[in-house]
Amino acid sequence: MHPQKKKIVRREKKWPVRAMAVVRVGTSASLEALLREAFFISFPALILCLLLDFFAGVFLGRFFDKIMNEYPIILIILPGIMGLRGNIYGSLASRFTTMLHIGEMSPTLRDENVTKNIFISLLLSLLPTTVLWFVGIIKIRDVDIAVSVFLIIVVSTVFAGVLLGYSAALATIVPFKKEIDPDAVAAPIITSVADLITIPLLVGFMLLYERKAGIFYLFFILGLVFMLLLAKFSKIGREERRIFMEVLGVVGALALLSSVSGVVLESYSELIYKSIIFSVMYPAILDSTGNLGSIIGTKTSTRIHLGEIDKVFNRRIFIEILVYTLVGFIIGFLANLIAIGVVKLALGYKVGLITPFILLYPLLVFMAMGVAYFLAIIFDRIGLDPDNATVPTITTLADTFSTLFTVSIAHLIV
Repeated sequence: MHPQKKKIVRREKKWPVRAMAVVRVGTSASLEALLREAFFISFPALILCLLLDFFAGVFLGRFFDKIMNEYPIILIILPGIMGLRGNIYGSLASRFTTMLHIGEMSPTLRDENVTKNIFISLLLSLLPTTVLWFVGIIKIRDVDIAVSVFLIIVVSTVFAGVLLGYSAALATIVPFKKEIDPDAVAAPIITSVADLITIPLLVGFMLLYERKAGIFYLFFILGLVFMLLLAKFSKIGREERRIFMEVLGVVGALALLSSVSGVVLESYSELIYKSIIFSVMYPAILDSTGNLGSIIGTKTSTRIHLGEIDKVFNRRIFIEILVYTLVGFIIGFLANLIAIGVVKLALGYKVGLITPFILLYPLLVFMAMGVAYFLAIIFDRIGLDPDNATVPTITTLADTFSTLFTVSIAHLIV
């Protein structure tokens, strides 16, 4: 018997009724149920995520010139921080959904699994931050900028991690209690919340470092103290250490991969800045692509754990990818419309619809979702828990694909 299936049999004894009820909702085979889930559950969540992304986009567009000229290392690490932070906590949400489905975790914030996994994710989020910072040093080679950026990203990472950890718990527990499949909403919400708070926190601590250094260092100390307190109340066992090492290996490799996005963004920052609209849309493009990939990735991971996928090609997943590609087309069109208004109101420029973006974006998300499905299967076949590896990998790849896509479209319109 597959080792994961053994765990499922043992764990279902804790919360059997609710777990099985939600599984039936999440795995209904009818096309009608799939369309209802995509357009009445996932789509509203994705729209909310899109709006949150543009809140972050306003900050990025407003301070893009300042970051580009005074803190260029931040541009190198920004895609990685946005993506990997969403990856780590998206993976956390994926673990929470699986634990809820199979009855290992009770649907409450007081469950010990919540504290333990948040602490693990917080530690894991510091690794890619450090790796990307080193890449930034190699590219920029300015010690003064490097030191200030390191302090800024560390303190922002700690505070972002606390917010994201409990957001991940709520994004899975609340739908679960309402008998809605959390796989359909949790990962998109967490990756978007990651983008929502990442850029404002970076900009906020950057400005605080410049203007109120004493208060900045106070926040730095408070963040370290909170981490120590969280460590004290976390009961880390063998299973948590296994999860940490498994995700650590994946995240460490992905941190290097995500540096490609950062180098491309920094290298073509002037092109992005000249296009105006993409300096605002950039977070939304990365996040929406990663969100759609995450939905398919988490759905596939859960079905693997439940023993519902026994061969490489799965007809239901393929239909889901097609349905969510249609959702992606609508998301892309709405993103362009919202960006027009945001650029006009926040930056004072007049821009219009970008036809190549609207037509080609669905192909981008179709590719991301297809890759997510096969990644989950591959990770399971090689012995990695797809809950821990799929979301981080697909969102990192989506960031790279999206950055290259954005630069390519910017070349066409500038």
